Amino acid sequence: MISNFEEFVLLWNNDSVKYKKKLKHLLFLVTYPDNLKWDFSIEKQTQTTTLMLSGGDTGAGSGHYIKFCRQSKANEILKEEINCTHAMICSVGWVADMVNLPTPITNFNVFSQSDMYCKAHIIARPDKNAYLHHQHIELNLTKWRELGCPDIYEKWSSYTRSQENYHDDYTPYWIIPEGLPKVDNFTHKEREKKAFSYSHKDYNKVWKDLSTVDKHDYYFSKYMSRMKFTYYVYNTEKYLELPDKKFDLYLAPTSGYLTEEYCYNNNFKGDIILYDYVQKNIDIKRKIIEMNMSFDEIKKIKFLLKSNKHSFFIKQSNSEHPEKSDNIHSEYQKMQDEMFNNCNIEYWLLNLIKPDYDKIIEKVKGKTVFFRATNIFSYHLSHAYYTLDELFDSYYALINALQYADGCWFIGTTPTKQRVKFWV
Repeated sequence: MISNFEEFVLLWNNDSVKYKKKLKHLLFLVTYPDNLKWDFSIEKQTQTTTLMLSGGDTGAGSGHYIKFCRQSKANEILKEEINCTHAMICSVGWVADMVNLPTPITNFNVFSQSDMYCKAHIIARPDKNAYLHHQHIELNLTKWRELGCPDIYEKWSSYTRSQENYHDDYTPYWIIPEGLPKVDNFTHKEREKKAFSYSHKDYNKVWKDLSTVDKHDYYFSKYMSRMKFTYYVYNTEKYLELPDKKFDLYLAPTSGYLTEEYCYNNNFKGDIILYDYVQKNIDIKRKIIEMNMSFDEIKKIKFLLKSNKHSFFIKQSNSEHPEKSDNIHSEYQKMQDEMFNNCNIEYWLLNLIKPDYDKIIEKVKGKTVFFRATNIFSYHLSHAYYTLDELFDSYYALINALQYADGCWFIGTTPTKQRVKFWV
């Protein structure tokens, strides 16, 4: 277990700061309440909030400009980021439904293109000072600097507010503190997309075993919305050229058709191991290969296997709109047929986070290997069930095991979503 917030930040930053960030004018700031006691539950919440903010509208991407700080240092950090125009400030414990668009990230992108000054959860109890709750604040930094960088956690005794409330009598639609522009509250639709784990709730037991999640718990209802085993009919990552080398063995996940493309483009006729941590995904891939299924046949499998715990992802591919083009899929079928006829294919039930390293070593020993790990070490399910340090330990343990090969070209992601390719 990681000892404290600063240790988590160090581990995340050590891997991610050396990679190029996208959209550097947008700051994603993860804050940690100064008096919050660190435990396993808080560690997992820190990991979850960070992962969801780290890239893309659904949190599945990478490249967001993320910084971390104790809550008392937030204003100081915001002042330092002179090249940023807007900030999304989320406290540890913030979680969102990142499956159904628009997500809070999508909404923040819309906010960053508007003239609004600030959005937040406004707390304005009768006869008490008003303030912005620390769980989620969106701020136009350009306007904030023009105002002299007022404390984002300031409490106001003098203000004008809307008569309407989102709930109870202290959540106005908007507020205008004296001397400041209008601050808007999050709408009902925006609130429905997210939740916050208040510190008085003890989630330690639940985080240690997600099978114990109460489906009626509002916080976990948002978090668990994407916790499904998924078979990816098409790959979501790009095809990358291989080094000019003769390979003996390919190891790759069951998803998509990238393995077929690599075989076809490199005239590969050696051994292939297709692995997955879900037996159903292995069974699906084996059927698709052995029956050389058409796209319509795959859609029928999707319909037959539809369930709350298992899903198909077929909307994205290396080619544009594959579900609308039989010709594109027929090309994949030809590649797949050649792979089936020319290669020796094995199917392994394998959890890459906790694999049988001896089995991997025995298979790769003395061979020239191409190993595709895709995004397994940064995948949201991996982060759900393992801590950040466990994922890093597993990542480096795999790299060490692959050193028994007579050269291994590795493609994948690190636990902080950094894409890597290198010779082991």
